Amino acid sequence: MYSLTHLIIALITGGAIGGAAGWYAALTSRGDNKRRLIIELENQLDHAKQSRADYEAEVSEHFSHTADLLHKLTDDYRAVYTHLAAGAEQLCGDHVTMTEGALTGPDSADTDKPHLMEVAQPLDYAPKKPDEQGQLSETFGLDKSNSAA
Repeated sequence: MYSLTHLIIALITGGAIGGAAGWYAALTSRGDNKRRLIIELENQLDHAKQSRADYEAEVSEHFSHTADLLHKLTDDYRAVYTHLAAGAEQLCGDHVTMTEGALTGPDSADTDKPHLMEVAQPLDYAPKKPDEQGQLSETFGLDKSNSAA
């Protein structure tokens, strides 16, 4: 009926078709997993970017509100100072003088602080005077009268 060659050809053909179908299924299933992973990572990245943008907007809004409050505080301080100056002038007369210069900002001459310009780095040793021996000298701290005895 059937010869051995027909059986071998059928087995080879079936194996080739099955192998090709398995190979194709393996490639497409791995590709889907990679595509899904890429899409998921892109979604996470978009979410992280949006979260960071929201955070930056909140920080900007916070500092803007803080600046507004400080400006209002400065205006309120000026109003209180002006009220106290007017009250002191009205109630005390010539005994107390308050200047309007205190209400203005600091002058550039006031911001120059020469005592801060002279600050030096701290030394890790004790400086010696010209007529003294330094701490690293071999005879530093030795009493000369005891060495003769």
